[in-house]
Amino acid sequence: MRCLFALACCLSLSAGDVTELRRLQEKNLIFQLREALQQPGWNDSETRFYRAVVEGRFGQETAAIEDLRKFLAARPNHDLERGAYEELASALVRIGHYGEAASAWAEALRLTPLGDPDRADTENTRSLYEALSDLPPQTLQFDQEVHIEAKRSGLGSWDVPVEVNGRRGEWIFDTGANQSTLSESEAARMGLSIRNASVYVMGSTDKKNSLRLAVAPELRFGGARLTNVVFLVLSDEALYISPLKHQIRGILGLPVLRALGTVGISAEGMVRIETKAAGEPGEPNMFFDGLSPIVETRHVGRRLEMLLDTGANKSTAYPSLRAALTRDELSGLKIKQDTSGGAGGIAQRTINAIPALGLEILDRTVELTNLALLLKQPTGDASYRDGVLGMDALMGGFMLDFGRMQLRLD
Repeated sequence: MRCLFALACCLSLSAGDVTELRRLQEKNLIFQLREALQQPGWNDSETRFYRAVVEGRFGQETAAIEDLRKFLAARPNHDLERGAYEELASALVRIGHYGEAASAWAEALRLTPLGDPDRADTENTRSLYEALSDLPPQTLQFDQEVHIEAKRSGLGSWDVPVEVNGRRGEWIFDTGANQSTLSESEAARMGLSIRNASVYVMGSTDKKNSLRLAVAPELRFGGARLTNVVFLVLSDEALYISPLKHQIRGILGLPVLRALGTVGISAEGMVRIETKAAGEPGEPNMFFDGLSPIVETRHVGRRLEMLLDTGANKSTAYPSLRAALTRDELSGLKIKQDTSGGAGGIAQRTINAIPALGLEILDRTVELTNLALLLKQPTGDASYRDGVLGMDALMGGFMLDFGRMQLRLD
């Protein structure tokens, strides 16, 4: 799960070459791994692991959990066993089985060397879901259809109306948030009880923010009624963006948005929740990495994988994206100073600026301007990604279809 990114193509892959499947999985080339497994001739017992990875990452968690448990019962080698427990834990989290997920993370920790750089984050994740082990899974029910309008926030993202305990709020629609989040004052205003937990969350500026937890017995979003909704609770200070004098009060994160099935926001701010699928499914262009949605984009024929973050007002490119730039685009790069803000505060950084970049998303092309290109590749789970796809790419309207695992632009 935490691997270096590399561009590759599997079109010449010979069926039965499990070594190549292993390489694709280790490099987190999940789209290529899915395509490879669609070829006939896979018989090696190790193949079950890679099939389970694809099932889970593309939203078929129940099938993935079953296959991962069968794979683990066959006593695989040490490295594959650890990877299988990590994939199992992530799939269990996405369906709200927090206690089982904590147990799977504990098994992954058992197989993680003491000096491993991922160990502290894995222990933090295990502690988080252990603190929620008594909580039933989140549920969803649709009542009558309700017209919902989003409002542009001072951060350049969309705020959407919600209701908890009869009290209304306007929170950021944020696919980049692994869990929904509240400031301490907003949690109190909503009448939520606070759970203490010895855990932290990494903010957008890579600062560790200590947190507590809250659970909303019921949350209403338009005609959707959700129960057992988990919230991270951070200090008001951690969610205050000082240069803009903007207080973030609430964030509607991926678990709620994914539960809706198909949800989007038009260019005018109309929130659309589709309870019935329509049209032909098509190929997915999105997968899950833990609780992060990763979208496939293309630039001049090169495949790129970018974190979909509707809470970010601007997209960001990582150094690995340089390989997709044309000679003219490379020659047009400029060094500049940039300010990044979010949960945890403000960070100053030196970047390259890409004056213009066209990205293909399914059958649409979006033109980004003054795109920040970082000088250093992020570490950890973001190390293989090519960047972050923010709201500047989505302002024309978008739809998230978690049944088909697609991001579609209007």
